[in-house]
Amino acid sequence: MMPRTGETAAVELRTSGTSPPCPRCDTPVLLMARYPHTWRNRAGERIDGLKETVLCRSCDTSTPAAGELLALFAADGQLSAVHREALDKLVHDWLNAVRDRTPNRADLDSQEARWRDGKL
Repeated sequence: MMPRTGETAAVELRTSGTSPPCPRCDTPVLLMARYPHTWRNRAGERIDGLKETVLCRSCDTSTPAAGELLALFAADGQLSAVHREALDKLVHDWLNAVRDRTPNRADLDSQEARWRDGKL
């Protein structure tokens, strides 16, 4: 169920060990976030669902909003109590930056071609 106007949507977070591998490079991820996501289909109808975004030590180094979050995990892989306060703000900033990220069309076309050739 999606939140009503003015409500805060719940975000489910998983850390490495409980997360799937990075879908971009297949390495273990540091963090996976699952959150409500809404889009419109071709008929213009609203579709409510969930979206997952991962924080990858390899793939997200060039994402500005991920920099401090990556540094937090590097400084304290277990996220001590001192760093847990910072985690909330950094995850919020990171999700705001990547929430509406769309797939790269060239990558999708390449993956489709590999799939059709039986190589994926």
